[in-house]
Amino acid sequence: MIKIFDTHAHYSDEIYDVDREELFHNMHADGVMAVTLIGADLQNSKNEKEVAIKYHSVDNVPKFYYTIGDHPDEIPKFAPESEQGSKYLKELEELCMVDGKIDAIAIGEIGLDRHGDFKTEEDYKNQTKWFITEIELAKKLNLPIVVHSRDACKDTFDIVKEHAKGMQGIIHCFSYEKETAIDYVKLGFHIGVGGVVTFKNGRKLREVVESIPIESIVTETDAPWLSPDPFRGKRNESSRIKYVIEEIANIKNMGVEDAANILYNNALDVYNLH
Repeated sequence: MIKIFDTHAHYSDEIYDVDREELFHNMHADGVMAVTLIGADLQNSKNEKEVAIKYHSVDNVPKFYYTIGDHPDEIPKFAPESEQGSKYLKELEELCMVDGKIDAIAIGEIGLDRHGDFKTEEDYKNQTKWFITEIELAKKLNLPIVVHSRDACKDTFDIVKEHAKGMQGIIHCFSYEKETAIDYVKLGFHIGVGGVVTFKNGRKLREVVESIPIESIVTETDAPWLSPDPFRGKRNESSRIKYVIEEIANIKNMGVEDAANILYNNALDVYNLH
């Protein structure tokens, strides 16, 4: 059985309320050894942290970890330099702690998202400010970052290159051209690959996988979304990463078990969990 590390999931989502613990046991039986629960705003980060801590040491379920951060669609309406912003940032930092020690394993998901006509330039400027501010928080705490980027390729890369120099992190749900992936790898970042690589229209992501070293790839679900074929459109779960690993192994012309071992260790590397 292959070992799986899901580097990006959202298991506090209410869609899992009906069978969360049963699902976790089944995932572990399918080879899921570890899962990182990703925060999307202050309250959601609290929720993911709660789930991670509750199940972290339970027998026969994956080892759960968590991150703290703001998805660009969920950032506060106020600016980080405001009094409210300063208070909010302090709450984020405190949420990374347990008994006064850093317990979160990354800051994320943070980044930029220009998708959708409802966004204004003012919204985007605020996204940019919060993205840089939360990178600085990650620096302060010596944590990697998990980056969300949609329809904001150049701006995201420029900010990461300038403000996250020397840091580790994951470019989650990578959706850009292979050249950009190569540039991120040169910066020392990992590329998050999930169910899209199995889609018929996932050619661009397959080209990315082909173009970068497997040592620079991590596997993810973004559960409950982005289920791989043949489950596309259904609620996702971490055990389905095996379909992603099989596709990566096929692209790299290597054995599935060998690919799985490398991908598992990549996740340990980027999250400093060795």
